[in-house]
Amino acid sequence: MKPATKPPLGLRPRTVHDAHRIYEIHQAIKRYTAAYYAIPIEWITEYNELVARLPEE
Repeated sequence: MKPATKPPLGLRPRTVHDAHRIYEIHQAIKRYTAAYYAIPIEWITEYNELVARLPEE
């Protein structure tokens, strides 16, 4: 077996993952509000936790 020339694909950095997850939650909240559905409190909690972890600009 030949040695690999490049390491295998790893993980996205946490900040990239968190930013994408914030975007996904935001889009889901927009869809729910447009349909006049109640927003699950878990979404709001997760959103607030992720925003608090973002580096300040």
